[in-house]
Amino acid sequence: MKTVSLSKILFTFVVLTIIFTAGIKAYGEQNVENVDYEKWSRIALSSVKEKYPESQLIDYKYVKREEVNEEESKDIFHVKVKEKDKLFVASVDVVFNPKTGKLITVNVEKVEDAPGM
Repeated sequence: MKTVSLSKILFTFVVLTIIFTAGIKAYGEQNVENVDYEKWSRIALSSVKEKYPESQLIDYKYVKREEVNEEESKDIFHVKVKEKDKLFVASVDVVFNPKTGKLITVNVEKVEDAPGM
C-alpha cells in the first residue's frame, strides 16, 4: 500500500478550494448583475407607463450605468413610446444605492432626438 505524502494532500486541497471559490465568486457576481438589471429595467418601464398611461411601450434599450458617487449609481434606459399616432423616446434615469440596492429616485423625460432607437 502506497502512502501519500501530506504535502500532496494539502496541495490538492488548496487547489480545489481555489477553483471552487473562484467559480462561486464568478457565478454569484454574474447573477447579481442580471437581477440588478432586471429590477431597474422593470422600474424604468413602470415609471414610463405611469407618466404616460394612455401609451403603448414599443421597445426599450439599456444605455449605460454611471457612478454618481460612492452611495449612488444611475442606470439609464431609453424607452420607445407610442402615444396615439406619435412615436417618441423617453429617457429614464434610475438612481439607486449600489451597496444596499435601494431605489433613490426615478426621472422620466421625453427626448426629441434619441440616438440608437
